[in-house]
Amino acid sequence: MSVVRFIAFRYLLAKKRTNFINIVTGISFGGVLVGAAALIVVLSVYNGLEELTQGMYSKFNPDVRIRPLNSKLFSKAEMQEQLKQFTQINGISYSIEENALFRYGDREVVGVIKGVDSAFVELTQVNETMVRGEYVLRDGFGLPYAMLGIGIGYQLQISLNDYRRGIEVYMPARGKKIDLLRPESSFVKRSLQPAGVFDVQPEINQQYVLVPLVFVSDLLGVVDDQVGEVAIQLKPGINPANFAKSLQTALGNDFEVKDRYRQQEAIFKIFQTEKWWTYFFLLLIVLVAALNLVGALSMLVIEKQRDIAVLGSLGASKSMLFGIFMSVGTLITLVGASLGIGLGMLLCWLQQQYEFIRFAGEGAFVVSAYPVSIRFSDAVVVFVGVLVIGALCTLYPAIKAARSMSIESLRA
Repeated sequence: MSVVRFIAFRYLLAKKRTNFINIVTGISFGGVLVGAAALIVVLSVYNGLEELTQGMYSKFNPDVRIRPLNSKLFSKAEMQEQLKQFTQINGISYSIEENALFRYGDREVVGVIKGVDSAFVELTQVNETMVRGEYVLRDGFGLPYAMLGIGIGYQLQISLNDYRRGIEVYMPARGKKIDLLRPESSFVKRSLQPAGVFDVQPEINQQYVLVPLVFVSDLLGVVDDQVGEVAIQLKPGINPANFAKSLQTALGNDFEVKDRYRQQEAIFKIFQTEKWWTYFFLLLIVLVAALNLVGALSMLVIEKQRDIAVLGSLGASKSMLFGIFMSVGTLITLVGASLGIGLGMLLCWLQQQYEFIRFAGEGAFVVSAYPVSIRFSDAVVVFVGVLVIGALCTLYPAIKAARSMSIESLRA
């Protein structure tokens, strides 16, 4: 241990002649500790909410999605040929999305009809989101069925037990102009039975109706080879973002390739923005608490004037005195930040294990307790941020100590 650190430890742990210095130092230490713990807890809650949302979207959105940019449909066979070269792919599903009018009894809703093949459920596990009924595209007789988002299902007042009424789907006929005298002749109409209701996210629940792919192909009047979207499931361990970039390069500018994050980029950007703005605001609170260090160290400098003069007479330089008092402040911040981060992680671990902070209203949420997820990167960011604040608050007293070195202090 160097002389500077040894003296800093002595100044920090030794009993002060003025007890008020101990009180102010304790307040500073406590403020840093509580602030660091609060930062870890809040950032972990944001992580938990983000992972929960991502997990819910993963039940509907694939690892990677391909859509055409210059048209609505493209050749399935040609796409299959291009995807053969990518060994990272574990599964592929084809679909078509289109806006449509849904009528059930006397209720009407405009939404998005999504025709999917049998592989879609294996890639997304959307069947796990069913809250009523079951996920069935076709029955034993080949009759088509529909799975509705809980929002659009509520608007239509769907009854899964009423087999006398089906969902009527209306879509503009391709290549036909709207006949103002007989507008109904300009639409293609098909019917199918509701099989179940799913619950993913509000914007999906309010719009989507899942049906067999051939049902939508028939509505649009297109051949089976024409599809509008490719959903890709990757093998375990493959990074979706890196794969999406390489696939985009191979397919060129005629297609849009997005990983799961970019499919809902706006939502996850909101999470990140709120998370780091909260971090900076809480860091300001830590700064206010750490400002007590300025007062505590300034009083310590005044109390140690005689010691400073003795060290000066023994040959200590101003940089050495500066280092001593910087070390005192850094030690307070270092220990406070370390214990605070440890306390924050402990609280998050207890929440994960015992869920002692729960949402009000049992059963009203997807999860019953606040989700938390601890990340090492957050601990590093909090630790560095708190240390920087501690160093800034220690700077002025340390400079004051270096400038106050005088032999006159020995005569006091």
